[in-house]
Amino acid sequence: MEFEVLGPLVVSRSGVPVDLGPPKARALLAVLLGRPGRAVAGGVLAEALWGDDPPKSAAKNIQTYVHQLRRRLGDPGRIVHQNSGYLLRVGRDESDVTRFDDLVAAARAVHAGGEPVRASELFRDALALWRGEAYYGMVDIPIVAAEAARLAEVRLSVLAQRVDVDIRLGRHTELVGELTALAGEHPLREWIWAQLMLALYRCGRRADALKAYLRARDVLVEETGLEPGRELRDLHEAILVGAPFLDLPEPEAAGARTAGPPEPESRGTAVPRMLPGDIGDFTGHEAELAGIDAVLRGDREPDRPAPVVAVSGEGGIGKTTVAVHAAHRLRKAYPGGQLFAVLDGARSTAADPHEVLGRFLRALGMPDAAVPGNEDERAAAYRSLLADRQVLVVLDDVRDERQIERLLPGSGTCAVIVTSRPRLGGLAGAHRIDLGGLPEADGDTLLRRIVGSGRLAADPTELKRLLELCAGLPLALRIVGSQLVTRPHWKVADLVARLADARHRLNGLRHRDLGVRASFQLSYRALDPPARRLFRLLGLLDTPEFAVWTAAALLDGTPRTAQDLLDELVDVRLLSVTATSAARGVRYGFHDLVRIYARERAEAEEPEDVRRAALVRAFGAVLALTEIVHRTDEGGDYTIIRGDAPRWRPDLVAGTLPEVASPLAWLRVERLSLLAAVRQTAELGLDELCWELALGGNQLYQVMCYFDDWQETHQCALAATEAAGNRRGQSMLLMSLWSLHCAQRRFDLADECDTRALRLTEEIGDS
Repeated sequence: MEFEVLGPLVVSRSGVPVDLGPPKARALLAVLLGRPGRAVAGGVLAEALWGDDPPKSAAKNIQTYVHQLRRRLGDPGRIVHQNSGYLLRVGRDESDVTRFDDLVAAARAVHAGGEPVRASELFRDALALWRGEAYYGMVDIPIVAAEAARLAEVRLSVLAQRVDVDIRLGRHTELVGELTALAGEHPLREWIWAQLMLALYRCGRRADALKAYLRARDVLVEETGLEPGRELRDLHEAILVGAPFLDLPEPEAAGARTAGPPEPESRGTAVPRMLPGDIGDFTGHEAELAGIDAVLRGDREPDRPAPVVAVSGEGGIGKTTVAVHAAHRLRKAYPGGQLFAVLDGARSTAADPHEVLGRFLRALGMPDAAVPGNEDERAAAYRSLLADRQVLVVLDDVRDERQIERLLPGSGTCAVIVTSRPRLGGLAGAHRIDLGGLPEADGDTLLRRIVGSGRLAADPTELKRLLELCAGLPLALRIVGSQLVTRPHWKVADLVARLADARHRLNGLRHRDLGVRASFQLSYRALDPPARRLFRLLGLLDTPEFAVWTAAALLDGTPRTAQDLLDELVDVRLLSVTATSAARGVRYGFHDLVRIYARERAEAEEPEDVRRAALVRAFGAVLALTEIVHRTDEGGDYTIIRGDAPRWRPDLVAGTLPEVASPLAWLRVERLSLLAAVRQTAELGLDELCWELALGGNQLYQVMCYFDDWQETHQCALAATEAAGNRRGQSMLLMSLWSLHCAQRRFDLADECDTRALRLTEEIGDS
């Protein structure tokens, strides 16, 4: 048997695909394949198949699906009942995932042995096993989506290693096209931009390398608000001055290095500095910090266990802040460096120790090629690298003891700070700190440091009440402090009045998972029915932020009505104002957890046809905006071919737009919303809307040189129209891609698009 998940799920016997039966049976098999050789509890399977509301017959139904799968797989022993769950037996040579892992391990081994050409071939063989996105079409199941996301990250990591090998082999010319496409697919991955810049530079295209940096910076600043990292900035400066180290090293280029120990030496000698920045207004917890100092500043002997401090407490209590602050105070005591990892223990998809070990080994100076593929070997290498070094390890948001057992150093010269929500009773010999809230005096000090003493001194009675409402929770204090800073017209009494009613209290006042949900639920139930409906419908959108006309379209109502309801949602903290400026107008957005809750309520309370109709209206409003921009900028509508997708009330959309110097500014504000709309219409099978939305951004893409957006939206829409057999949409997209490729001077691709577009146009009679 062959089990393939690196693409759509396919099971075959002797090369012949096996019919896996109904969707629920396929979903069950997908969950089991994500954990081969491990039993999956019946409750986990039920949640995967039916979400939070499984039928009473769930266990019986699962038995039926298992029976069907056993029969279709032709081997009753493939799926066995074990420990109130089910286990799928898959041989190592039967899974494309394990074949991928084995090829990657072999590639790393031969590269470490001095055979980069063979390593590149093996990396390519491994990546060739991918037929698309892992578990394609099944990522609506959260547990499957988590495994697919993990595999996608692994694939990108392997791709990065293969590109690194190829660029060291002098294959920069061949890499330019691939890296350009990758930068479009993953614009926030700085390593891709770095390799593209280096490849362009080595091709003698120094100006293009510098332009690539500017594109990378634009994307990072616009989408994250952050400047490029130090490595990318340093590379940019090196290219500006033509630094000699950028030239291709001769031995590697010629592939002349003979087999032998990997270079640089695999033991690693780097001093890691992985700690996040310290917090300048840190307040309180003097006793806890003194306790950490007492344990971790003492005499350390290599033959004794590494000292461990375990800091536990509820969400939002400040565990990470205390751990990072303490670690910064201890930097001089640990000259070997500091390792830091967030293990996401409170989330459903906690960090994999295998991946964390890989990051730590690289931070300690081990070359990529020398990092073992096997977790046992990684753990052994990690302990060896830390032997006799003085390194402080900070492990944040740990789920349980098992998650970190391989991340603990074996040498007493090192030390560990662990943070977790539960108490980790299984950490032998650990010094435990149960972190409590800040006393009122410390809370007062923290608020004054955030907001300023002068503003808070005006009303000490209301300040005392505000501190009581925050109950000493540092995160809550930071949230209310930020509210006062960003709303200078508010008095403390205004904020107290907003928080006095539990239904409107800031969601951040409780941060355990159930507490967050309960807090959202209180606010949600306090809303009038129309506001509840808008909240649910807004949760359906993937866009990071939106304007009032988007809300109006979802409701199929007026902007005035939508504005009133948006204000109500903002008042109960279920929505945030993300921007208020003359050029952008008022923009709204969700906190990520609130968005998840809103979507849950929509799926539970709104019929599917109602949800779909609301999204069609919202995307139709975006399409109407693109045409408004086109008409206003060009002085008329010169569209030759228009699709049949519905436009939602262009008159209402136009009436809400702010005054701007250029109509194109309206579309630039909605750039990310347009990208999200193209992706989401493609996912929903709304192919006509999808291709018209993609084309609607052309004017912005051309004028602003947003070539990556141009490529992504059109490729996404092209896939959607091809799947739907929409030849008119395909032809229009291909003609637009012809323009893109000409602008990029990729004339071979332009000719291909032109030929395909002409053929399709002739077929449908639009020539």
